Amino acid sequence: MQSMYHQGCCRPNIMLFPSTIICALSVVSMMLLLGRAAAFSFSHQHHLPRFTTPKVVSFLSASSSSLDGLPTISSGDSPFPPLYGKTLVSIQDVITAQQSSTQQTTNTNNNNPKVIFIDASWYHRPDPTTNQFRNPSTEYTQGPRLPSARYIDIDSVATTHELFPQDNPNNLPHMFPPPSLFGVAMDAYNIRNEDHVVIYAKRGAVFTPRMWFLFVSMGHDENRVHLMQGSLEDYIVEVGESGGVEVHSLADGGSSEEGEIYYEEEYMEYFDDGVLDVKRLYNAYAKLTPRYKVSVSQARHVCDKEEVLDAINSNLKSMESNSNDDDDDNDNGTIILDTRGSSYAKGHMPTAIHLPYAQLVDPNNSLILKPTSEIKQMLEDRGVDYLNPNKKIILSCGSGVSVCHGYLALRQLGREMSNENTRIYDGSWTEWREYPDLPKVTS
Repeated sequence: MQSMYHQGCCRPNIMLFPSTIICALSVVSMMLLLGRAAAFSFSHQHHLPRFTTPKVVSFLSASSSSLDGLPTISSGDSPFPPLYGKTLVSIQDVITAQQSSTQQTTNTNNNNPKVIFIDASWYHRPDPTTNQFRNPSTEYTQGPRLPSARYIDIDSVATTHELFPQDNPNNLPHMFPPPSLFGVAMDAYNIRNEDHVVIYAKRGAVFTPRMWFLFVSMGHDENRVHLMQGSLEDYIVEVGESGGVEVHSLADGGSSEEGEIYYEEEYMEYFDDGVLDVKRLYNAYAKLTPRYKVSVSQARHVCDKEEVLDAINSNLKSMESNSNDDDDDNDNGTIILDTRGSSYAKGHMPTAIHLPYAQLVDPNNSLILKPTSEIKQMLEDRGVDYLNPNKKIILSCGSGVSVCHGYLALRQLGREMSNENTRIYDGSWTEWREYPDLPKVTS
């Protein structure tokens, strides 16, 4: 199909008779009609199969003629212009990239970049309608989910006390993982350095920025890490239930058709209905060099309580020495942003500024970040000089999750980020409150 477009009927300095022009126009019209028909057939007639095990999974049908003739792209380039370089992507961006990536995604032996969907659903509170905690891994298994989506649990791909007791002696939740664990997990999920990662969640989830920051902190190319704006349910409404959404369980039996393996065979034993047993995986592969290359020695933009304490002590000392100075501008000071909700009032760190994460997202859809103009006003109202790279900013929250909303907001506003000037306190208030000697402001 592509070659026909490039064999143009009209060339410079060649005289065409009217009959030739009419013929050419007829051919072009027929091609447009066939293209529309193929697109309609592709989106409405390719229903997804059911699955017997996590080994077999279907993307959009690779046999669809509407994708024939896609250009071959080297692994060093990105064949997904709607995504590349965009942190926040629309559902339509995702649909377009999804269709373009079909041939790559359904072939694990293809080294071209792929679009990998990550289900980052995670719930910190009971469902308000049932008063019960939702189980995101069970919901992932039961479906629906985006095509060939992986489910990653921030509580498992983490520095857990069970796997790393010396690094997490206080058994703090969802601490950022060591690069070695992240690399092994990426191999198991069949995610490569050159792949585009699109993160999404189901309605009711809030904290997809935490998954986005996980990839950023581990050095995955930020141009290839994306947050879908809107929920899985929003996606289904936009494309229709048969427009590329897997709607069956990985464990509900039935036969598969045209299924493709997207987890490599050697890792299949570490998955249970698509959910990775991280402990068993790491114990088996910890001493091996992962295929996925983690470019950092430890999580980037992440700090510990000692760094936070130094910043607070410096702030307090500066405030004391400048108490009689009318000039409040201190380029050497550290801004501490606390993104918790109402719990901030019960106790927080000295000099911390309250920036509730819930105010950074659309009040009607928690998976959509507010416009930058509104976020800019919020920070300016609080006196936060967020564009000054000499102002170090440390972000904290309850347990190192909602804090990523704050980091994302700063990045979207154009702050010049470096590993030194913008940091997330991993342990956050959950760790800080456990140390009696650490300074606190309580109500």
